Amino acid sequence: MDKRPVRDSLLLDSHFQPIYSLAHRRTVGLEALLRASEQGQPLSPPEVYERYIRRDERVAMDLAVCAAHCQRFAEMPHSQRWLFLNVDAMTMSDPKQAAELGNIIREAGIAPQSVVLEVLEQAIELDARLLEGVAMLREQGCLLAIDDFGVGHSNLDRVCSLEPDFVKFDRNLLRSAVMQQRTRNLLSRLVRLMHEIGALVVVEGVESESDVVVALDSGCDLVQGFYVARPAAVPDADTLITPRLDAKWDELMNRELLRRKLNRRQLELSRQAFVQTAIALMQGSEFRFAAQPMLALPDVIRCFLLDHEGRQKGRNLNARQLSDEDNLRFAPLEDTTGAVWSRRSYFQHAIDQPGVLYMSEPYLSMTDTRTCVTLSMAIEIDEEMHVLCTDVLLPR
Repeated sequence: MDKRPVRDSLLLDSHFQPIYSLAHRRTVGLEALLRASEQGQPLSPPEVYERYIRRDERVAMDLAVCAAHCQRFAEMPHSQRWLFLNVDAMTMSDPKQAAELGNIIREAGIAPQSVVLEVLEQAIELDARLLEGVAMLREQGCLLAIDDFGVGHSNLDRVCSLEPDFVKFDRNLLRSAVMQQRTRNLLSRLVRLMHEIGALVVVEGVESESDVVVALDSGCDLVQGFYVARPAAVPDADTLITPRLDAKWDELMNRELLRRKLNRRQLELSRQAFVQTAIALMQGSEFRFAAQPMLALPDVIRCFLLDHEGRQKGRNLNARQLSDEDNLRFAPLEDTTGAVWSRRSYFQHAIDQPGVLYMSEPYLSMTDTRTCVTLSMAIEIDEEMHVLCTDVLLPR
């Protein structure tokens, strides 16, 4: 018996929005989006679903929409492309309905391995029924995507437990990253975090040139949005999409080359001054005098000296005084005399290779919460091993 609550006057249709691989320079997926009408009048997806309040009606409607998407997708050329299907968590949490969804996919002639089931991250409740439904469909070959990650109260534990193949970042996360440098840095770190749990990252909501640049810079895998291509019954071909994105990629690469050139110049000046300071220390100069070449550089934050165990000797030598406000804000962290930095990579690398100048990866300084890199080198002072360290502002 057909349970799909599609009235004679309610027509279900599909539009598809490309999901584009930046590395492959081609569309690798199509997200199916509901387009419905009744008596010639268009209805939004919420207007369609709000008619069905009871759980069984809502699940039946969800399956009917998925069937319409699958049939439409099967009629299109879709070789080497995934179909991204938005699925209600209610449908996924009922093993019987999840099994019916699997039947719908197969009856449309689509290989389950070509289907990515999207579940809203905020709608997920980690219960046994949901996990059972997800496991059943994944055993059949379907892939799983967590949708709208980064909105509201996102839960990493929830994402990790489901082990998704894709995580789709909410468009508001991208909006914030375009406006704020800190969120932009966070976006890149979230991409790396998702990679560590084994998921590819889709950045949604790419609608402007600024969005494209930030998405490209984040290290994400796939992009989706109006700038890439709008949803359509017949979506844009890659011959239209690729030139748009290639132009922004070339712009980003030119900007990156200039940034690297400036960074190399800045770091070379820092290295030269660092070596002068190290030589002066080994020749017996007092630290505060030996450090002057470093402290005179505009991007140097501070110099400090560690013993062979990573314990700081004396206070930091700051390149410039903090404001009264910052002095108050970071007063509990200001005095680092006797602090132990032995777990820091800049100490470990230096002590393992005396006389070799090391530069750390960017990190957040505990002293005043600025992002910096640390130059370090193990040297002998008065026949004892020490590690000279200099924090340098991260080039922008």
